[in-house]
Amino acid sequence: MIQRISKRDSFARFRGVRALRDGQLSMRAVIDPTASGVHLALATPTRIGSAVARNRVRRQVRAAMRERAHLAPAGWYLIAIDGHAVDTTWGQLGISLDTLLQGVRRQAPTPVNSAPRLNVRGVR
Repeated sequence: MIQRISKRDSFARFRGVRALRDGQLSMRAVIDPTASGVHLALATPTRIGSAVARNRVRRQVRAAMRERAHLAPAGWYLIAIDGHAVDTTWGQLGISLDTLLQGVRRQAPTPVNSAPRLNVRGVR
């Protein structure tokens, strides 16, 4: 389930987080296993176009992210939408989100309760 980030102080957690970019989207993610699911905020600059165009792109990205919520580790996500996203198709937005979420999963810390690593001979 995706929850919206609406409070201004919640954006402070994204300070200093490096953005991953793909296509017309960039994503900042703060992985937090204690978070209750995926928290999402969208940033759309006014240069994208009219309010109608910005809202349409936001709805598309939110719906695409909702479909991929099971792939995203629990945490906080800020997705910035580039000005040319209005011309991007639904499939291209989905591919960009898949790539970004794959990058987030690669950067996610390994769980603390994981099994101890064994060397080649099977000994600790």
